[in-house]
Amino acid sequence: MTTQFQLPVEISHGNVEAVLAQGIAAIDTLQGENQLTINCQALSVFDSSALSVILSMRRHAQIKCVDIKLQSIPEKLASLAQVYGVADVVLV
Repeated sequence: MTTQFQLPVEISHGNVEAVLAQGIAAIDTLQGENQLTINCQALSVFDSSALSVILSMRRHAQIKCVDIKLQSIPEKLASLAQVYGVADVVLV
């Protein structure tokens, strides 16, 4: 079974901790489920903080044996991941 986590319209330095806390909480509530889909469709205003959220959620999910899938990845986020050299980790 798959649970979905919706990223907000904006992720920046000002709200990165709150977004990450919500993402971690979503992972922690998964009991017996092994997949979380992060829906990026609404995400339109972001900086490298968005990559930080996704990377941190991936690390936490790995500890909890939860598979993370990204959905509707904005082109700008994919480009940013390429620039930072984390595309192979973030975009899988």
